[in-house]
Amino acid sequence: MGEQINTDENSNFPKRGYAWYVASLLSFVYILSYVDRYILSLLIEPIKLSLGLSDFQIGLLIGPAFVILFAIVGLPIGWLVDRKSRTAILSIGIALWSVMTAACGLANSFFSLFMMRVGVGIGETTAAPCSFSLFGDYFPKDVRPRAVALFMLGAPAGAGATYIIGGQIVEYIARSPSIILPFYGELMAWQTAFLIVGLPGLIVSLIVWLTVKEPKRQEVLSEKEDGPTLAEAASYMWEHKASYASVFGGIIGITAIGSASFWIPALYERTWGWSVSQTGLIVGTILIVAGIIGTTAAGWVASQLIKRGVNNAPYYTVLAGAIIVLPCGVIYPLAPSAEIASIIWFVGMLGMSISSGTSPSCIIAITPGELRGQATVIFFFVLGLFGSLIGPTLVGLLTDLFGDPSYITYSLSITGLLFGIFMNICLILGLKRFKKSADDLANKMS
Repeated sequence: MGEQINTDENSNFPKRGYAWYVASLLSFVYILSYVDRYILSLLIEPIKLSLGLSDFQIGLLIGPAFVILFAIVGLPIGWLVDRKSRTAILSIGIALWSVMTAACGLANSFFSLFMMRVGVGIGETTAAPCSFSLFGDYFPKDVRPRAVALFMLGAPAGAGATYIIGGQIVEYIARSPSIILPFYGELMAWQTAFLIVGLPGLIVSLIVWLTVKEPKRQEVLSEKEDGPTLAEAASYMWEHKASYASVFGGIIGITAIGSASFWIPALYERTWGWSVSQTGLIVGTILIVAGIIGTTAAGWVASQLIKRGVNNAPYYTVLAGAIIVLPCGVIYPLAPSAEIASIIWFVGMLGMSISSGTSPSCIIAITPGELRGQATVIFFFVLGLFGSLIGPTLVGLLTDLFGDPSYITYSLSITGLLFGIFMNICLILGLKRFKKSADDLANKMS
């Protein structure tokens, strides 16, 4: 950390081979974060039974528990990212969310499990701002969308791996003898799953600490050594408020529909009688395959367009993905069979991956280098507050209001309709403003 990095000849950016190593490692970090985040979705039914929870309470564990303290810790973390070692901040964050994931396995009430999930969310607050800020300094802008897309591939890959491997692990643990911890007692199967998933992250934290070097900050508008203040960051974003708002609004919808998919294992079990391992294999495969295709294609298209002078290229891919997601998010829960639902969801995941894979590149495209940490934190705070918080919670609340667990089909469909319309309206209305902001920043950097 902090030591001199070898750079490509005639370039201020690090050697391309090492830069791609860092991008790959950060993508793996993002995979890890999604495994720790999504493991809960495979454990909904046993947790409900063990702790006597309602669907609304499960929704609170999935959404609000992750963003409840984001407003408190998010902006300070973004402030630190724009000033201090991003490698150190990220390493500490990985260690924190890994320990808190494992600690979920020691929870014995809704409150204690909720607080552990809050801790996981605080740790994961570091992943995106550190990574996107590093990408801006490791890669030139024509390559950057591909690096960001590789990172964002961690979301569907992590969720998919959780479903495929986690589903098998959960069923294996359920059939195995119980584990007895000293000073605690017997662990239930869902508690053991949290411990197994959480602890390996400590090794990844150490690898990041030892192998990711801190690069020189690029594409800055200000040479202040202490970095911009929060007021200066807010002033810049307010000046371009229409551009940021359109991206925020578009990705809020994608995030809400995507986070509502935490309920897919419950949907398949309640509606079509599938087991956790059956659902995990199919849904996990969909997430990984669609995620790879969508994020890779979107990153490549955005990079090619940027090389041709289209500075707002990532915005076009985000909009294209949102258009695909809208009908799929409404229809798949209402499908007559799990097989048909899976096909529709695959198409929807393609759209979701296209949008989410290049949405951070939109923020980078209109934000100078010294502000990217704070801008990214605000970006993910808005997504968490209005997407991750509302999406899964709304599904749980609607299902409880309907009074029948099988009505989760309608809850998911309604959520997809509301957020699908909202995100497309935001993106279409903001297209011209975003293009102007992206062109203005590119001209200042040239």
